[in-house]
Amino acid sequence: MILSLHRLLAIINKEWKDSMKNPQILLMAGIPILMAILAKGRPQTAGEGMDIFTLPLMVAIVTVGAFAQALMISEEKEKNTLRALMLSPASPMEVLLGKSAMTAVFTAVVIVICTQITGIPDLHIGFLILFVLIMLIIFMAFGTIIGLISRTASETSIVGLPVLLIFIFGPMFGTGIDSAVIVKIVELLPSYQFMIGLSEHAHGGGFEGVKGSLLNLAIWAAAAIVLTLIIYRSKSFDK
Repeated sequence: MILSLHRLLAIINKEWKDSMKNPQILLMAGIPILMAILAKGRPQTAGEGMDIFTLPLMVAIVTVGAFAQALMISEEKEKNTLRALMLSPASPMEVLLGKSAMTAVFTAVVIVICTQITGIPDLHIGFLILFVLIMLIIFMAFGTIIGLISRTASETSIVGLPVLLIFIFGPMFGTGIDSAVIVKIVELLPSYQFMIGLSEHAHGGGFEGVKGSLLNLAIWAAAAIVLTLIIYRSKSFDK
């Protein structure tokens, strides 16, 4: 599949204009920044350093990378502009990349701001970028899926947000539940592997220490991309 740079840039330009007019995107971007400020300002115990760093990043990836993406796509569905894109000469990859570009930029900016507020632990920057990049791919795909299957923007909020919140708070509370099955499910979540992988690396684990988490995230990313393409193609044939 050959991507058309002209069509891709046209879609990105449209997304830029639409996102600048959407106050919900700015609201989503402000949540992790506020969380980073509050987390940095309160007293810390010895074991909280990594949580204060990783939690705002996780919230940024979920609220901006996934939920904001879902809102933008569902709003386009309501305006019937997404349908026009699906029927245009643009390929599914061009449409999905174009619609994800601004979300990725916004999320990256928010993550940089959060890291400047909380400070960066003793992490190799290459590992940090790799983990964040894979997480962005996973959750932008999730956001795209939620937006595609939601009938309206309000339905996205009602159905999509609770699901996405599970990824944020599941690793924090799920492992404390007295159920081996639930604990095992939580440990498979990409958000859990993201936090555990960075924590392991910060405590001296090299590639051997994080390869299990990276493999888990890679599988999630591949599955999310395939599912997104399948749902996109099925929606393009809907009447």
